[in-house]
Amino acid sequence: MISAAQPTTAPRRRGLAYWIAIAVAWAVLVAVVVLLFLVERFAERHATRTATAALAQIGWQLRDQLDRGMAYRQEELRILSGLQDMQPGTPLQHRRAVLERVQQSFPLYAWIGYVHRDGRVEAATGGLLEGQDVSKRPWFQGGVQGAFVGDVHPALLLEKLLPQQQEPWRFVDIAMPVHDANGGLHAVLGAHLSWEWARDLQRRLLAQAQSVYEAEIFVVDAKRVVLLGPPGTEGKPLDLPAIGDLRAAAGAAMRDWGDGQHYATAIVPTVGQGNYPGLGWVVVVRQSESVAFADYHQLQREMAIGGLAVCLLAALCAPLVARRLTRPLSRLTQAVDARAAGQASPVPLQTAYREVDLLSRALADADAREASDRAELEQVNAGLEQRIEERTAQIRASQAQLHTITDNMPALVADVDRTLRYRFANRAYLDWFGVDPDELIGTTLESLYGEDAVRLWQPELARVLQGERVQFDRSMAVRGQRQHSTAIYLPYRDAQGQVDGFHALVFDTTASKELALRLEEEATRDALTGLPNRRLLQRNLPAALARSDRQGHSLALLFLDLNGFKAVNDTHGHDTGDELLREVGRRLVAAVRVTDTVARLAGDEYVVLLEPVSDPVGDPALVAAKIDAAIAEPFALETATVRVSVSIGSAVYQPRCGKSAEELLAGADNAMYAAKRAGKKPI
Repeated sequence: MISAAQPTTAPRRRGLAYWIAIAVAWAVLVAVVVLLFLVERFAERHATRTATAALAQIGWQLRDQLDRGMAYRQEELRILSGLQDMQPGTPLQHRRAVLERVQQSFPLYAWIGYVHRDGRVEAATGGLLEGQDVSKRPWFQGGVQGAFVGDVHPALLLEKLLPQQQEPWRFVDIAMPVHDANGGLHAVLGAHLSWEWARDLQRRLLAQAQSVYEAEIFVVDAKRVVLLGPPGTEGKPLDLPAIGDLRAAAGAAMRDWGDGQHYATAIVPTVGQGNYPGLGWVVVVRQSESVAFADYHQLQREMAIGGLAVCLLAALCAPLVARRLTRPLSRLTQAVDARAAGQASPVPLQTAYREVDLLSRALADADAREASDRAELEQVNAGLEQRIEERTAQIRASQAQLHTITDNMPALVADVDRTLRYRFANRAYLDWFGVDPDELIGTTLESLYGEDAVRLWQPELARVLQGERVQFDRSMAVRGQRQHSTAIYLPYRDAQGQVDGFHALVFDTTASKELALRLEEEATRDALTGLPNRRLLQRNLPAALARSDRQGHSLALLFLDLNGFKAVNDTHGHDTGDELLREVGRRLVAAVRVTDTVARLAGDEYVVLLEPVSDPVGDPALVAAKIDAAIAEPFALETATVRVSVSIGSAVYQPRCGKSAEELLAGADNAMYAAKRAGKKPI
């Protein structure tokens, strides 16, 4: 009793509701992440602009007040220098009184002096430095030339004369020339403006900046030295290594400072005001990154919490939405599973939405068509099986007939596909190679012939697979013997007209090929010496001239004739003469290179083709000398030991000189006869 095979249970797969829920959750997650990324990028740029803009505003305020303050002081001193009391002839006590009143009005003038043009102080506030020579001071020398404003510097002459204070005295010098009625220089009015006025400006602005922005303010001179700044920084270079020229880097941005921290930094150069040209000061305001981005970091945290809440809500709602959307599909699936299990369950009509309505109607129609098609298919199958059996019998008969024909053909017959694998092979493969034809089916040409042979036939294989009929001769070793054959490849096309492989017919041509080779050898070789004969020389010499023209090298032709050969023939007989000619041939071959050619023309005449020669004069002469020496040695033959000599003539062929092979051979022949007549040694 044979038991029916049990159907295998298909692995349980996830339902559509699961994948819709996952898709919705992922879509919400991706949307939230992208939105958070875009908002964060905008918030970061906005926070950077806001922080740096506020610092730039503070820098502009301090810059404007510094420029305005210096311009006012310069203008005050200019007005003071033009007063009547400062003109020549005014009593010194009047001048001193005016200077004292000015100092009382603006106490940050640490010292104001009226200096004669020779550099001697005539009147000064508090009487300080009166009578002393200040002509070497830069502010006096500048005032002599015109309006002068000097950069911040420590007190020198007045340090010990002025009252002591917590910070060392530092001044900004201002000087104005005083002219007489004729416009000539009479005196210089100089003032030392205490740097405390700038400190006061900084403190007022710094109080606001620290309370609101927690910022730090620096005033830097043209040499990058801090004039005003947080404790411990004044008098030192500004610790901002990433920037070389501060004025060129004016603006507000996030920058790295020398302490390794990242700061929002505003760089505001002073520009002067009115007649005051400015001293190249730069106001630098900085705020730590943690303070500048405090609101931004708070927004980050709030966005992260909000995004997480949205993702959790989506994760909770996605399954509910998915189940609602897939409920009609689940009912259809249950009906299809029931029919697959053999239950006669009708497909329920679902109208929840348009797509599922169309699907349920389509399934119902398919169910009806399936029942109709099944009945028709059963009828068709009954007739088809009978036709298949009849056709199979016909094919087997045709194959048997084909094998009978091909197995009796005296040639290899095969069918090969595009991958060079055998689809059919006749019995001749067993006779030739000792291989069962059935074992060849599915194997490649390389497995039978080897990679080298298939690589050699690659051009012909490529042509036949392109649809061309190919016929060519080939030679190979078969069972240890050289076999020559002629192969014919016929392309095979499928029903669509594409080349699907080829038919191969290979005929054994070993006997005819060896006969042709033997006849060719006999026709081109000297029967006595085995050297190339005149016919082979005349065939190969034009090719040598063509190589000379193409490759640009010279060649030489030596024409040799034995002296004394007739005497050997007459004295010792023709057999000894023949033995002598063979020995001469062997010595000539040994005296030249492998690339050179030695040929026997007739009788005792030989030709040597030297190819190539680098020295058209010296090389032929050198070879001729070697040949002369080799032939001059005695020949120990079977019947006697004989001596002969040789007369040699040479002709040289230069690339593209226009000589023909006949002309070159005639030239060497003439040169040989000339040498024989002269009785000379070979040239």
